[in-house]
Amino acid sequence: MPDETTPPSPPPVTPPPTTPLPPPLAQAEIDSGKMMAILSYLPVGPVGLIVAIINIVQKNNAFALYHAKQALTLYICALGLYIISIPLVFICIGVPLMILAGLGALVMCILGIMAANNGECKPLPYLGQFADKWFASIQKV
Repeated sequence: MPDETTPPSPPPVTPPPTTPLPPPLAQAEIDSGKMMAILSYLPVGPVGLIVAIINIVQKNNAFALYHAKQALTLYICALGLYIISIPLVFICIGVPLMILAGLGALVMCILGIMAANNGECKPLPYLGQFADKWFASIQKV
């Protein structure tokens, strides 16, 4: 007969699902692709977008390619927010939404530049998971 004073055992704890991190890269590959990775996030006109597209087309450095996919995802999402906010200008929330989208994109660019400068393959907050899904088929040659 079981003892009524012993508490039931707690259920097993499962860890929360995490986003898989890319495999570690060689330091030589990081050093050779660092400048192109940083330039991919450059928010000056279309410079960052052009560099990101060049990195994706060339596919010759895994570090630069990773950050180019992150930056391209950022640019696509920012453009989508700008397009959504255009008709909302007529009801007075479009302009604040455009300003918030611009500031958010600027913050994400700074975070991406910092990660690229530190030699880390760290995904952008909130958007990095989409880069892994949207551009999963693009790999280094």
